[in-house]
Amino acid sequence: MGSTNNLPLYRSVYKLLIDLYSLISNFKKEYKYTLGQSITDCAWVVLDSVIIANTLPNLKKKEYILKASNHFDMLKTRIRVAHELKLIDNRRYTFIVNQFEEIGKMLNGWYRWSSKAQS
Repeated sequence: MGSTNNLPLYRSVYKLLIDLYSLISNFKKEYKYTLGQSITDCAWVVLDSVIIANTLPNLKKKEYILKASNHFDMLKTRIRVAHELKLIDNRRYTFIVNQFEEIGKMLNGWYRWSSKAQS
């Protein structure tokens, strides 16, 4: 079984999740328990999928990497909606988008690697 603490992707998604909880605590009440909950739910699925994929044999990782990637795309959309609703200011949104770019590169690289491993 692999150690998730040493996985840069795990650390980045974990840090993003902590940042999102801090961000959502400042949402207006009408959004905190709807959009805010949806955001954290997606982030948890991404993190959980990364943890599971990391523990699987190489030939079985692809399914969970794809799940993480799909939920990551959903997370990005929800964050964009929150920004457009003015729940996230431009400075904070820019910071989150930079985190998204870093995580997206790692997920895409891991997915490409897993696709080659299955071939």
